[in-house]
Amino acid sequence: MNQFINEYGDSLRRFWDKATTESEKEKLHTNILAYANNNPHQFTTELKEVLFDTDLDPLSVVLEALSKDTDTWGDFFVEILGKIFNAAYATDKADEILFNLTEFYYVEDDTRPFVQKIVNKLQTELSSTRTDIRLAAIRNIISFLNNPSIRNKTAIINQLTGMLNDPDWKVRYVTFQYLGFENLLPNGAKLGLADRLKKMIFGQP
Repeated sequence: MNQFINEYGDSLRRFWDKATTESEKEKLHTNILAYANNNPHQFTTELKEVLFDTDLDPLSVVLEALSKDTDTWGDFFVEILGKIFNAAYATDKADEILFNLTEFYYVEDDTRPFVQKIVNKLQTELSSTRTDIRLAAIRNIISFLNNPSIRNKTAIINQLTGMLNDPDWKVRYVTFQYLGFENLLPNGAKLGLADRLKKMIFGQP
């Protein structure tokens, strides 16, 4: 029996309903964090049972709740990040798993050491042999570069700059786009005509 789902499953399913008020959402975050802190081993075990359950979509709510106490739960974010990538590698529909990476924006400004571990993992995945994995890593590592605690910013920016010449047009396009969002493009950098045409024909990568 999964006690966490018994207690919060219905609230998780209703979380994004228009009828759910902000105060109800905040109360759920508070209750989930309290449950996690009172039963850490049980909580992590139960959450992992339903981590990628599309009916519950638990990570979007749970990670926001845990972000309010990263002294306790920071390394759990690192663990979940690893599980997201492992699950993505195990399927040919990785985008359904990788969208969970967006929930890490709750901690992108946190200066505790666990954030460096998150960034290191994302940097590793920039070199993945899978295009979908690399695209996800590009999109999610960029926002962490504004965090003053990140030690390897220059190396990451250099790596991303090199990806402007990646063999895959999708990687080139998304790298150019996201470096541009943060004003990190090298002087004179331009997106090739062929890549712009592919985007027009095939859509946003």
